[in-house]
Amino acid sequence: PYTTLFRSGRHPIQDGWEPEFYSTTQPHLQSPSPNIAQLRSKLFTDNALPPCDLLYVLVNLYFNNINTWCPILHRKTILDLLFGPSALDEADRILLHAIVATTLRFSTDQRLTEESRRHYHDISKQKVLLYGLENSSVKALQALVILTVDLVGSSNGPPGRNLLTLITRSVVQLGLAVEAASFSVLPSSPTIYTLGAMILPEPENWIEEESRKRLFWMVYLLDRYTTIATAFEFALDEREIDRTLPCRDYLWNENQNIQTKWFPKSERATYDLGQPENLGTFSYYIEILGILSRIHRFLKRPVDISALTDVEKWQGEYRELECMLTSWKFNLPEDYGNMAQLFQPGGITAINCGWVMLHGKREKLLTSNPSLLTF
Repeated sequence: PYTTLFRSGRHPIQDGWEPEFYSTTQPHLQSPSPNIAQLRSKLFTDNALPPCDLLYVLVNLYFNNINTWCPILHRKTILDLLFGPSALDEADRILLHAIVATTLRFSTDQRLTEESRRHYHDISKQKVLLYGLENSSVKALQALVILTVDLVGSSNGPPGRNLLTLITRSVVQLGLAVEAASFSVLPSSPTIYTLGAMILPEPENWIEEESRKRLFWMVYLLDRYTTIATAFEFALDEREIDRTLPCRDYLWNENQNIQTKWFPKSERATYDLGQPENLGTFSYYIEILGILSRIHRFLKRPVDISALTDVEKWQGEYRELECMLTSWKFNLPEDYGNMAQLFQPGGITAINCGWVMLHGKREKLLTSNPSLLTF
């Protein structure tokens, strides 16, 4: 549904998605009024970018149409950065190019002909790619992720997957896959293990810290989305992940420093930091993708249906995954967890693909060996 809606350009709130994460009904934020003369001086009349007044419109279109799907940029921070009094450095300009490349499709400005749209899109895309290959930073990675969302949503094959391979390794190498307090960064015993070494400077504030967290989880989401329907392995290994979940959007927008629970993984004994009300749709979405990842690996493993031990092992893992799905559903807040709506006329139309995949595998196995019907 993600790829189909994004490719069609329809607004997801019209298609039955939960409003908080996928709509633009966020708290009103004051934006700096664009000073065209100031913008021109900041951009040095860059011919690779659209006119300054159109740039301001495109950035707002980005937050209305793309950041709702890819919530990695803090609206007020980015508007102040791009349209405030401070000069733009190269990384800021690359981030602006990523926004332009992915947002041109939403603009109805009369000045944008098909030729000019293609011109601005191609130039911005190439600048983001070249900068991302030569530089390793949070802003460079943000620009690449925004461009990857566009490529994954409008293509099917190497363009998106090649770029996704690059960003999945980058988030790990930059240390974004783990918290600063992670046991992989601060082991309880001496070790030569250095995967979790933090090479980025400390975030200046909590908004920047949450931005980094959301950047990582968006890469995780893209990796799962592009792999689930294939026979490939995930590019981002969950053994490299030790992160807390992102908070609700309005808490981030209002700069309310809070804690959320850890993403479940076998090496961690406790996950229950923070309060449930601090979690939003993005967090629950990541949790179900984690279960879906296990189902994907489960479906890939061959089963010898003539070997009793193989079948019993398969049955045990099947029951475990079924319990995980049931437990996740049971622990959802009331506004998320009413699954009965799936089967009511006019109710939600999207059925959880985790249950479909898991039970589809069961039916296939039973069809191939009717003697297992007692399971």
